[in-house]
Amino acid sequence: MCGITGFFRHDAATAPDAAALDAIGETIRHRGPDAFGSTVHDGVGLHNRRLAIVDLSPDGNQPIWNDDRTLAIVFNGEVYNFEELRRELEASGVRFRSRTDTEVVLRLYERFRDDRPERILPKLNGFFAFAIHDRRSGSLFIARDRMGVKPLFYAETARGLSFGSELKTLLAEGSLAREIDPCALLDYLCLRYIPAPRTIWRDARKLPAGHWLKAKRGATGKVAIEVAKWWDLPFGEVRDEAPAKLAEELWELLVDSVRLRLIADVPLGAFLSGGLDSSAVVAAMAQLRGRDVHAVTIGFKGWDQSEVDHARVVADALQIRHVVAELEPAAIELVDSLAHFFDEPFSDPSAIPTWLLSKEARKSVTVALAGDGGDECFAGYRRYRFDLAEHRVRALLPGPLFRALFALGGKVWPRGAWVPRSLRAATTLANLGRDPAAAYFRSVSQMEVGEARALLHPELRAAVAGYDPSAELRRWYGASPSAEPLARAQYADFHTWLPDYILTKSDRATMAASLEGREPLLDYRLVEFSAKLPTSLKVREGVGKWLFRRAVDARLPAHTIARGKQGFAPPLKEWVKRELAAGRGIAAPACADRAAVDAAVARHRAGQVDLSEPLYALKVLDAFERRWARAPAAGS
Repeated sequence: MCGITGFFRHDAATAPDAAALDAIGETIRHRGPDAFGSTVHDGVGLHNRRLAIVDLSPDGNQPIWNDDRTLAIVFNGEVYNFEELRRELEASGVRFRSRTDTEVVLRLYERFRDDRPERILPKLNGFFAFAIHDRRSGSLFIARDRMGVKPLFYAETARGLSFGSELKTLLAEGSLAREIDPCALLDYLCLRYIPAPRTIWRDARKLPAGHWLKAKRGATGKVAIEVAKWWDLPFGEVRDEAPAKLAEELWELLVDSVRLRLIADVPLGAFLSGGLDSSAVVAAMAQLRGRDVHAVTIGFKGWDQSEVDHARVVADALQIRHVVAELEPAAIELVDSLAHFFDEPFSDPSAIPTWLLSKEARKSVTVALAGDGGDECFAGYRRYRFDLAEHRVRALLPGPLFRALFALGGKVWPRGAWVPRSLRAATTLANLGRDPAAAYFRSVSQMEVGEARALLHPELRAAVAGYDPSAELRRWYGASPSAEPLARAQYADFHTWLPDYILTKSDRATMAASLEGREPLLDYRLVEFSAKLPTSLKVREGVGKWLFRRAVDARLPAHTIARGKQGFAPPLKEWVKRELAAGRGIAAPACADRAAVDAAVARHRAGQVDLSEPLYALKVLDAFERRWARAPAAGS
């Protein structure tokens, strides 16, 4: 686990030296506090900050070179099947100088460099973002793992190409202008995050999950890049087999996935929330290690939604070591600190407890297994069930007239914190008046596009007048290999929600604590297995994760199996209420409309509607602006 950064200059003479690149890499020291290194040749620079996990010796320090020093690599992540790949390479005569997975990737690339080097990517089981400089061909090859567990940002500027594990490295390199993308702001206000390939900066991009990038100087001497997708989900291939057989296969896949993720030369543990996914991961660890499992749980003191008691039930049943930390609830003050690590606006409030959990875990372990991905794979979110129900209703009542009636019903149905939860049907009614992709976009949004647009400063509002924030989700929803409604929603989530929301939170929060997080439920074999399951084995009788529950049924307490999804959410409503009661209010970011923000606060105070999430999003946006948008660019 590491952090990487680098550049490919149009003019090699303008390239910073290795010492300057080391200084840029210092901005991501938290990702790799154990060692660092840079190399600059032919206008290409590579830098690595290392968090040593496997082969703790200096032999594992990066960049790593091949024997004739025509290839150099910097790598972030883990390749779990590297020992198997190493044996295959050794059988063909390849000799290694370290025990690292990084050198295995380099040697694989060396074998395919004259053909299609991207052919190495399907051989890798793991999570990664890496860059290889091929001095012989004068090219740079960058790749990101299938799910997007590890991040990779890049920017094409007047100086050439720059890239890094975090946006702050691009700013520190000095080529990227701090010019905010108004469309990204609208994305953020609607979704809480900014979906790839956009970033908050107009000229910077996220390399999407499962993609590679090749860079090379063209005939004009300018660096030209090519980006392509190298992996996709096999939706559309449906397995029609006995549920009992599939459930057993699922469990065996999970256990093997966990087995691979137990490889480490440092202390290793797990996050345990008490929910189904993290509990299943810990149960698989217990099957492999017995009682020698270290699990960590956190909660907030005095909060009735804490999952600490549920986690204790699992830990006691499995007889493992369990550490519980209960924290003071006034954690919203950490928003300013998180702005440094996230680099762009990101308003999932569970980022705060995830960071606190990571810091607590780091006191005793360097690697922690987590349950991320189970909801996306096996349809655990409530919105999947609602979406399926909406599809059934649309099939019964087709036609534009009915859509118009439902859309009208969504507008006039009473809204607000005072409305009983069982009667809050406005979103469902409005969704029935939309096409399926638009309805699903609304289900994953925190506010309507019009509401989000109204919060922007008038100049920015005009700049996004013709922009549709649902376009990226619509693109993936329509590109699904399966026409099944659930498959379409999951396919869209795997290309937007999962990498850019769930995994972004996990990566930044764990790496802020210099902790490596591993996600067994996102082993590509498990993901491909889940994609081939029919809808009836994911959602049945109004319950999600049907087959997954059956697979872990004999391994966990019945209470854990039967529980609904709670989520790792902090007491956001209480946080916002306390902020307003303390007289601090919600600061209006410079990019927001002050009058619109004040009106939203007034509506929230009056109890007309619960705007805790949008108000929190504005607080996060203000913290981002104060940390990043108003500061001068480093090196400029």
